[in-house]
Amino acid sequence: MLSAVAARKARLAQTKGEPAPEAAPPTPKPQPKQSQPAPAKPSSSAQKPPPKRKPSASAGNPSKKKKVQHRRPESQQQPSRYFAQEDAFRAQDDVIVVDESESESSASSSAPSDDDERAPAPIHRAKTAGKRAWSPSMPLADSSDEDGDDTDEPVFLDTPAPPAAEQTSDEQPLLSTFRPALGQNVYPLAATDSLPKRTVLLLNAGETVALLGTYALTVLRGAIFLAGASLTPSPTAHPVYAPRSSPLPVIQALPRNPSQTAWSIPHAAPQQIQEAASQYDAAIMLQELHTGVEGLGRICRTFDGFFAPSRWQRNQARFDLGLDSVYFLPLQTPDIKPLTVAPAWAAAIDVALPTADDDAAAQRRVYLVKGPKNAGKSTFARLLLNKLLSRFRRIAYLECDLGQSEFTPGGMVSLNVVEQPVFGPPFTHPSVPFSAHYIGATSPRSSPSHYLDSIQALVQQYDLDVQNATLDEDAADDEEGRIRSSIPLVVNTMGWTKGLGADLTRKIEQLIDPSDTFAFASADDDPAYGASVSPPQAHQYPSDFGPRIHTIPIVPPTSTGNHYTAADNRTLALLSYLHAVFPLSPPTSPYPSPTAVSWHTALPLCAQPPYEVDARSAFDKLVLTGAGAEDVVPAEASRALNCALVGLVSCEPGTLETPIPPSSSPSPSLAPLPYEQGGPPPHPSTSRCLGLALVRALEPPHLHLLTPVPAAAFGAARVLVKGELALPVWGMLDLRTPDDGSGGDVAGCERARVPFLRWGKGEGAGGERRRVRRNLMRKGQM
Repeated sequence: MLSAVAARKARLAQTKGEPAPEAAPPTPKPQPKQSQPAPAKPSSSAQKPPPKRKPSASAGNPSKKKKVQHRRPESQQQPSRYFAQEDAFRAQDDVIVVDESESESSASSSAPSDDDERAPAPIHRAKTAGKRAWSPSMPLADSSDEDGDDTDEPVFLDTPAPPAAEQTSDEQPLLSTFRPALGQNVYPLAATDSLPKRTVLLLNAGETVALLGTYALTVLRGAIFLAGASLTPSPTAHPVYAPRSSPLPVIQALPRNPSQTAWSIPHAAPQQIQEAASQYDAAIMLQELHTGVEGLGRICRTFDGFFAPSRWQRNQARFDLGLDSVYFLPLQTPDIKPLTVAPAWAAAIDVALPTADDDAAAQRRVYLVKGPKNAGKSTFARLLLNKLLSRFRRIAYLECDLGQSEFTPGGMVSLNVVEQPVFGPPFTHPSVPFSAHYIGATSPRSSPSHYLDSIQALVQQYDLDVQNATLDEDAADDEEGRIRSSIPLVVNTMGWTKGLGADLTRKIEQLIDPSDTFAFASADDDPAYGASVSPPQAHQYPSDFGPRIHTIPIVPPTSTGNHYTAADNRTLALLSYLHAVFPLSPPTSPYPSPTAVSWHTALPLCAQPPYEVDARSAFDKLVLTGAGAEDVVPAEASRALNCALVGLVSCEPGTLETPIPPSSSPSPSLAPLPYEQGGPPPHPSTSRCLGLALVRALEPPHLHLLTPVPAAAFGAARVLVKGELALPVWGMLDLRTPDDGSGGDVAGCERARVPFLRWGKGEGAGGERRRVRRNLMRKGQM
């Protein structure tokens, strides 16, 4: 008795006039052979033959055929595929009649054994199974079906999975080559009254250590490389911030210098550590760093838990360093990427650095970084800044990118003087700039002239006050051999490189007159911009006729950057600035640019005590800038000022033109500040921005202001400038309210009475939440 497939082969051969193929005759036990493959290919059609094998029946009952077509579309499309592939029936053996020897070998290969678990499936069996990925008793799987991942499908038995060790090595490359061993290269130190818990690590040359969290790093012996900076033994404790939202800075030990034998540690190291360190190239000390920056994740829920291990790291076996805020990461996970310096970037920076033969103190060194957005300009500028700090005592940093500023919140062009390397993303080092000007927007599109005037004023201030160090500097070099009589300038530009943005960038380059320009090659300029650029061909060296051009490739953004947009980073940077706590003591540097030392995140902005000032005596003018600001009449100025972000601007005496309110203006109780409709902001050549403030409440003539600017500098502000920037919604919420859907209040006020916020569904047409149906099928899927 032949099977249905064998009978069909015979009919096809007779129709074409060919001899019938020698179908495998039924063995003495045909019925068991036909029922044997059924468990290997489970299908409802395997137990009951579908009507597709009887063409006459389908032709005789067309109405039933139409009904089946709507219920089982694949069964109706299958007959055309079977009849169109005559060669497939003749080229392979019968799929129902199986040889007894093959069945026995298949059964023996499926038996569990240690050899079979380690070795892949037999080669001959895999090839035979690969020729027939379908069965006549089961319809072909469509690509849109969601049942293709069913574990009962027999296709998984024919395709062996790779070993688990290979999957780990491919998906999780090493982050840390350092292998910690307690008592050998890891020595925890107990906390004292004046020092927190510490841990000493002993590293060999080339070993890397990737850490997640916040910690203070001190180099005790040898030298290390971290985020573009080479650190040598020093009592300085460098704060390092390594969240999961940005690439992690990786510590790498450098070869030991035989001349460096002294230890740099505030207290005498135990004798056991000193003896063990003689066998290693570098020794570093990690200590806990509690600044409150982790609390920003509770305020901005988009970054919740970004300083703590994720579920990927929690599933790994980690070594405990004995520090509460530091986590050792041995392997790379999908949400963690290291901060690596591309070879072309390192070559460009090394060529731009002054050599020992150059008279760096007498030369004007200005480094301009330009390129399209998402090219890595901010990261490259930060690496260049850290590298220059190994040769110079101080570095000036001019920020021209309004959307993603390095040391200030967005909307400002600023000039900072940096004395220590920067280890962390921008939100971890907000500062009060040496000089700045408030534009009030994340793009100079609405005020390009004011944007260029502000940059020109900062460049002139650098040339006059910053470029050459003050005369009270005793020596030309400091104790570490760095140059202190000259201060180079690093300029970071915006990523708007088309149309008006390209014109602004060219004018900025003309104003700055750089000595070195780092230009990122875009995909339009260089098709192979992602490839490594060799240093000799990549750099041009004009003499006195223009800057040296360093063309560097664009490094593709990491996967961690895809989780957070530029707007998310701006929101986090602004909230970090408003919650920052700056040192109260006056700065000792002649170029003060104090950086935040901690963050007050225990209370939301709505619960922090503000400054209450009398607007009539504290401020002389109110300026509204940005699109549509010229339409605000004086009677509505107080409405526009309430709950607004404003810039605190100080002006030179005698340069501020205070508008005289007309006699028909409202009473002073309704207009506490002199306001001129459509009036220009103070000119950058005679003013400077001290920082930002939040107008939390307006009770004429009093203003309630929240600002992190120290009180000594806050008193110099005489003008309030409101731009297009607004407080993010995360800054209006109360983090103390439980987020469990049970309601609650905001700073003791019921949610229904909280201004500027609305809970629940929207009102009006289109105000409700959109419902997306995902159970609809295409016409071809029916």
